[in-house]
Amino acid sequence: MSDVLINTRGNVLEITLNRPDKGNALTPEMAQAITAALKSLSPETRVVLMNAKGGDFCTGRSAAMPAAGSRATALDLRTAISDPVLDFYEVLREIPIPFITAIRGRAAGVGCAIAALADVAIAAESATFQVPEMNHDIAPTLVLNALADRVSRATLARMVLTRDVIPATEAKTLGIVGITVADAGIDAEVERVVGQLEKNSVPTVRGIKAFLSMSPETSFASRKELAALINCVATAEKFR
Repeated sequence: MSDVLINTRGNVLEITLNRPDKGNALTPEMAQAITAALKSLSPETRVVLMNAKGGDFCTGRSAAMPAAGSRATALDLRTAISDPVLDFYEVLREIPIPFITAIRGRAAGVGCAIAALADVAIAAESATFQVPEMNHDIAPTLVLNALADRVSRATLARMVLTRDVIPATEAKTLGIVGITVADAGIDAEVERVVGQLEKNSVPTVRGIKAFLSMSPETSFASRKELAALINCVATAEKFR
């Protein structure tokens, strides 16, 4: 069975991490399959939903380091280790429609980054978040890159340097996730959020996502023009 399940349900692209016996640790093949699906979205898709089988969302990345005793240059390591993950984060960041995640159990390393890159991360109250790489003397700059504009510098430094396991309710306060809900209610909450977005038109969801993506990097004057442009374009579709 595939380590990642990709299914279209109505106007929703549903991606399910499917390595429950390995904590849904991300493999290069999983990242490639997800990337291919996201780069070939149907024009009618309104939402991307990512969830996971088993007790954990994603506990990190499958080991990618060369075997002990191997010889490798910095360029070799970048090509094999750094760039694939950074490119994957870029793909998630550039999804042109709302990206929703459903988080149960542990979200560590890559899993924490995916949660933070979502437009709306919905976490069960028992979920936890961690950046544990420094426990293995690994500099987690790849996760830092994903989180840098999602949380404050103080939060970023605390997560990386202390490697604290952060409970869902605190993760919401820190801005890692958007919604926390009792474990028994997470499926209903996910369906509520996704169901609302399915009712919107493609121009509306794409326009809002474009504004969310671009506005942090623009001045007030530019945001004003961007807001007017997106609003008019999305609304005009109703009068064609």
